[in-house]
Amino acid sequence: MSIQQDQTGNAPVPPSTVRVLIVDDDTLARQGVAAILSSASDLEVVGQGSDGSQVNTLIAQLRPDVVLMDVRMPTVDGVTAVQLAQGMPHLPWFLMMTAFDDDGGVPNAIAAGASGFLLKEESPAGIIDAVRHVAAGEAAFSARSAGHLRRWVQNSVSVQARRDAIEKIQMLTDREREVAIALVDGPSDAELAATFYVAESTIKSFQSSIKTKWGLKNRTQIAVVVARSGLG
Repeated sequence: MSIQQDQTGNAPVPPSTVRVLIVDDDTLARQGVAAILSSASDLEVVGQGSDGSQVNTLIAQLRPDVVLMDVRMPTVDGVTAVQLAQGMPHLPWFLMMTAFDDDGGVPNAIAAGASGFLLKEESPAGIIDAVRHVAAGEAAFSARSAGHLRRWVQNSVSVQARRDAIEKIQMLTDREREVAIALVDGPSDAELAATFYVAESTIKSFQSSIKTKWGLKNRTQIAVVVARSGLG
């Protein structure tokens, strides 16, 4: 079963079996991640690539739900590969990985359309859980990469960008605003539902409405706008 990002603004429904494409120029790292993911009954590694230049071809051939990809590769890097994939008819979710905890690619990857960012030292359980979250349309970050993203947003935002972000916040209903602010900490939909005492479907509906109003692709980009506003 395969799912792609819903371009209509409707909340995505995760597949029963998540199809994963792994792209990394480090053969041992790629095979290690493949072995980890293959140990989960609901994840299927449908293919592997060694460079970002292969990504669009592999997506068209294999129709993965999630692309788990290294940031630094020799010919076409992971961030560029995410950018080049945005016009494809089948657009999977992108989860980036790096061996460097100070990698400046975190904000660039999110701006390009990635839904999450992990360090390669993440535990096997953490990698599996991250793929599941991203396949469900949620964000997934290691603790340190999330910190890098927040610091980058807070340190680089201009006065005008902050004003623009505040204007976006003002477009929301009170509950949408509360949900948007809560997304900065990266909770799952289930955790948000418990926090606000509503069904997960209601949380997904709020997020879809916010993305439509702001013209965004995923919930990670919602968190970036909130961080720019200074509210998150």
